[in-house]
Amino acid sequence: MSDDSTVLPPFQVTRAAIDQIETLGGSVRIDIEDGGCCGSTYTFVQLAADYTPDPGEHRFGCPGAWLIVGSKASEVLPGATLDYSPRLKPPRFRVINNPNTPEVCSCRRSFGQPWPGPGQPTCRSYLPMSWDDSYQPPARWVRQTGYGHAES
Repeated sequence: MSDDSTVLPPFQVTRAAIDQIETLGGSVRIDIEDGGCCGSTYTFVQLAADYTPDPGEHRFGCPGAWLIVGSKASEVLPGATLDYSPRLKPPRFRVINNPNTPEVCSCRRSFGQPWPGPGQPTCRSYLPMSWDDSYQPPARWVRQTGYGHAES
Protein backbone atom coordinates (compact mmCIF):
# COMPACT_ATOMS: atom_id res chain seq x y z
CA MET A 1 0.00 0.00 0.00
CA SER A 2 1.38 3.41 -0.87
CA ASP A 3 1.59 6.14 1.75
CA ASP A 4 -1.05 8.26 -0.01
CA SER A 5 -3.76 5.59 -0.02
CA THR A 6 -6.97 5.76 1.95
CA VAL A 7 -8.12 2.39 3.24
CA LEU A 8 -11.40 2.22 5.13
CA PRO A 9 -11.73 -0.27 7.98
CA PRO A 10 -14.64 -2.74 8.25
CA PHE A 11 -16.00 -0.65 11.14
CA GLN A 12 -16.96 2.98 11.75
CA VAL A 13 -14.47 5.53 13.09
CA THR A 14 -15.96 8.73 14.47
CA ARG A 15 -14.62 12.18 13.62
CA ALA A 16 -13.55 12.54 17.28
CA ALA A 17 -11.42 9.37 17.03
CA ILE A 18 -9.80 10.53 13.78
CA ASP A 19 -9.05 13.93 15.30
CA GLN A 20 -7.45 12.31 18.36
CA ILE A 21 -5.29 10.02 16.18
CA GLU A 22 -4.08 13.13 14.34
CA THR A 23 -3.44 14.92 17.66
CA LEU A 24 -1.36 11.97 18.87
CA GLY A 25 0.94 12.20 15.86
CA GLY A 26 -0.96 10.24 13.26
CA SER A 27 -0.88 6.57 14.24
CA VAL A 28 -2.60 4.48 16.92
CA ARG A 29 -2.74 0.70 17.30
CA ILE A 30 -5.78 -1.12 18.67
CA ASP A 31 -5.70 -4.74 19.72
CA ILE A 32 -7.06 -7.05 22.38
CA GLU A 33 -5.41 -8.58 25.42
CA ASP A 34 -6.60 -10.88 28.17
CA GLY A 35 -7.84 -9.03 31.24
CA GLY A 36 -10.54 -6.76 32.53
CA CYS A 37 -13.64 -7.78 34.42
CA CYS A 38 -15.18 -9.59 31.40
CA GLY A 39 -12.05 -11.43 30.25
CA SER A 40 -10.78 -9.44 27.24
CA THR A 41 -9.83 -5.77 26.91
CA TYR A 42 -9.19 -3.41 24.03
CA THR A 43 -5.70 -1.88 24.13
CA PHE A 44 -4.51 1.30 22.43
CA VAL A 45 -0.90 2.29 21.77
CA GLN A 46 0.43 5.48 20.21
CA LEU A 47 2.81 4.74 17.31
CA ALA A 48 5.14 6.71 15.09
CA ALA A 49 3.36 7.95 11.96
CA ASP A 50 5.71 5.89 9.76
CA TYR A 51 5.07 2.63 11.67
CA THR A 52 5.04 -0.40 9.37
CA PRO A 53 2.45 -3.00 10.41
CA ASP A 54 3.69 -6.41 11.51
CA PRO A 55 2.36 -9.53 9.79
CA GLY A 56 -1.23 -10.04 10.91
CA GLU A 57 -1.80 -6.32 11.53
CA HIS A 58 -3.82 -4.14 9.18
CA ARG A 59 -3.38 -0.42 8.45
CA PHE A 60 -6.47 1.68 7.82
CA GLY A 61 -6.97 5.38 7.29
CA CYS A 62 -5.04 7.92 5.33
CA PRO A 63 -1.87 9.99 5.77
CA GLY A 64 -2.17 11.86 9.06
CA ALA A 65 -4.53 9.39 10.71
CA TRP A 66 -3.42 5.76 10.52
CA LEU A 67 -5.19 3.14 12.58
CA ILE A 68 -3.26 -0.09 12.99
CA VAL A 69 -5.51 -3.02 13.90
CA GLY A 70 -3.93 -6.07 15.51
CA SER A 71 -4.88 -9.58 14.48
CA LYS A 72 -7.12 -10.27 17.49
CA ALA A 73 -8.95 -6.96 17.12
CA SER A 74 -9.49 -7.46 13.39
CA GLU A 75 -11.60 -10.53 14.21
CA VAL A 76 -13.82 -8.64 16.67
CA LEU A 77 -14.21 -5.09 15.29
CA PRO A 78 -16.20 -5.52 12.02
CA GLY A 79 -19.49 -3.66 12.39
CA ALA A 80 -18.44 -1.76 15.54
CA THR A 81 -17.70 1.94 16.06
CA LEU A 82 -14.41 3.36 17.33
CA ASP A 83 -14.91 6.62 19.20
CA TYR A 84 -12.90 9.00 21.35
CA SER A 85 -14.35 11.07 24.15
CA PRO A 86 -12.44 13.75 26.04
CA ARG A 87 -15.40 14.01 28.46
CA LEU A 88 -14.94 10.50 29.86
CA LYS A 89 -12.85 10.01 32.98
CA PRO A 90 -10.19 9.23 31.86
CA PRO A 91 -10.43 10.67 28.33
CA ARG A 92 -10.13 7.67 26.02
CA PHE A 93 -10.82 5.73 22.89
CA ARG A 94 -13.70 3.31 23.19
CA VAL A 95 -15.39 0.70 21.05
CA ILE A 96 -19.15 1.10 21.03
CA ASN A 97 -22.04 -0.72 19.38
CA ASN A 98 -19.98 -3.83 18.67
CA PRO A 99 -22.31 -6.56 17.40
CA ASN A 100 -19.56 -9.17 17.97
CA THR A 101 -19.24 -8.62 21.72
CA PRO A 102 -22.65 -8.95 23.35
CA GLU A 103 -21.14 -9.46 26.82
CA VAL A 104 -19.48 -6.18 27.90
CA CYS A 105 -18.72 -4.41 31.14
CA SER A 106 -20.51 -1.19 31.91
CA CYS A 107 -17.52 0.99 30.91
CA ARG A 108 -17.24 -0.78 27.51
CA ARG A 109 -13.52 -1.54 27.99
CA SER A 110 -13.83 -5.25 28.68
CA PHE A 111 -15.89 -7.89 26.92
CA GLY A 112 -16.32 -11.62 26.37
CA GLN A 113 -18.01 -12.88 29.54
CA PRO A 114 -20.97 -11.63 31.57
CA TRP A 115 -20.15 -8.54 33.62
CA PRO A 116 -19.57 -9.69 37.24
CA GLY A 117 -20.66 -6.36 38.74
CA PRO A 118 -18.84 -3.40 40.27
CA GLY A 119 -15.80 -3.56 42.52
CA GLN A 120 -13.76 -6.11 40.59
CA PRO A 121 -9.97 -6.06 41.14
CA THR A 122 -9.55 -6.55 37.37
CA CYS A 123 -11.61 -3.42 36.55
CA ARG A 124 -10.07 -1.15 33.91
CA SER A 125 -12.71 1.57 33.90
CA TYR A 126 -10.33 4.29 35.14
CA LEU A 127 -7.16 3.02 33.46
CA PRO A 128 -5.60 5.94 31.57
CA MET A 129 -4.53 5.62 27.94
CA SER A 130 -0.88 4.52 27.74
CA TRP A 131 0.24 8.01 26.63
CA ASP A 132 -1.78 9.95 29.23
CA ASP A 133 0.40 10.72 32.23
CA SER A 134 -1.78 13.59 33.47
CA TYR A 135 -4.91 11.67 34.49
CA GLN A 136 -5.02 10.50 38.09
CA PRO A 137 -7.54 7.70 38.72
CA PRO A 138 -9.79 7.92 41.79
CA ALA A 139 -8.15 6.68 45.01
CA ARG A 140 -10.96 4.16 45.59
CA TRP A 141 -10.30 2.53 42.20
CA VAL A 142 -6.52 2.54 42.77
CA ARG A 143 -7.03 0.68 46.09
CA GLN A 144 -9.51 -1.74 44.49
CA THR A 145 -7.23 -2.66 41.57
CA GLY A 146 -3.75 -2.02 42.95
CA TYR A 147 -3.10 0.26 39.95
CA GLY A 148 0.35 1.83 40.04
CA HIS A 149 1.88 -0.72 42.41
CA ALA A 150 3.21 -2.97 39.61
CA GLU A 151 4.83 0.00 37.81
CA SER A 152 6.73 1.16 40.90
